[in-house]
Amino acid sequence: MVEKTVLIIEDHPAQREMLKKLVLEVDGTAIVHEAGDLSTAYTILMEKTIDVFLIDIILDTSVPGDTSGIRLVKRIREIPKYMFTPVLFITSLEDNTGYAYKDLNCLGYVEKPFLPDRVRQLVKKALNFSTAKEQDAVLCFRKDGVLYPIKVRDIVYMDSYNHVFTVHLLNGSTLTVPYRSCKQLIDEADADCLLQCNRSAIVNKDYVENIDIANRYITMKEIPAKVEIGITFKKKVLAEYGL
Repeated sequence: MVEKTVLIIEDHPAQREMLKKLVLEVDGTAIVHEAGDLSTAYTILMEKTIDVFLIDIILDTSVPGDTSGIRLVKRIREIPKYMFTPVLFITSLEDNTGYAYKDLNCLGYVEKPFLPDRVRQLVKKALNFSTAKEQDAVLCFRKDGVLYPIKVRDIVYMDSYNHVFTVHLLNGSTLTVPYRSCKQLIDEADADCLLQCNRSAIVNKDYVENIDIANRYITMKEIPAKVEIGITFKKKVLAEYGL
């Protein structure tokens, strides 16, 4: 089961928190990012791959007639991977011309003060869609002043021991680099094929040969290796493969 990523863009902290709560009520496994301004929002959507946007049209109440949320969605639609990503507008403005639907392809529109059931209904609908991840995602490692950009598709698995991180590559070679947490690497790669299976190891699902549930390990293909499944990660690994 692939976790969905949601970005909430709302300048009022209390309303952001309420929207986050409603999203998680619909899907408790969703990764929810929050932004209160355009700059923060743009940084997040470029660094991550967002599956659903919840956006307030008015993001700066100090500016008369502000519609910065609309401008943001226009920019989002110019990014190829976000051309059809679901956008939900949650705002106090009415769209009498249907511009949000016709020109910006928004999936739904909720007027403030919003009704929780209406938000849940739209979020549930939006989560049926996914934004395609980068096919050539790259992870960058630094070692001894040298930068090593490595395509995720060339990584079989990665693990750490004694605060040294080792990247095991498809060609049979390895790269040892200073310690990075598994969470940091998965967030940076933003690729569906990477799966953390214990505290210190990540496997590329494209190179998994089989999973031994009883003994809790994953056998990799292409290079001979068995990677342990941590007790606390077992449920997640099984869910990922529908087991």
